Amino acid sequence: MAALPAPLEQFSRSYLRSVEDLQVFILCVDHRERWWDPTGVARALSMRESRARRILDQFARANLLDIRVTDEVRYRFGPGIGELETQAVAFASAYHHNPAEIVQFVARSTVADSVRDFADAFRIKRRDDR
Repeated sequence: MAALPAPLEQFSRSYLRSVEDLQVFILCVDHRERWWDPTGVARALSMRESRARRILDQFARANLLDIRVTDEVRYRFGPGIGELETQAVAFASAYHHNPAEIVQFVARSTVADSVRDFADAFRIKRRDDR
């Protein structure tokens, strides 16, 4: 499997913590004209509504989604910065070109980050490392 271009790797590492994040991200980008609520995302992707809500909130905090408050909070793809939108669309395009490669990359990154976090929890620091 070929390595992803550095900007795509950086985008993935910055915004996508899991394969579920990737699924929600692609759904929002592919249907950017639609306002999504957590129930609709959960139904479209067969995931728990609470998980869909957490992912949507995470993306909104990262400035990837617009928010509209109606009877419920709704979300739509709309990065607040043009450069971020360009990166997001390029990543989605790479996903559509080779979805298996992108899914594998995100899954591997998630595992590697989890292992690193676990190992760091047991790291012993000397007094002069602080």
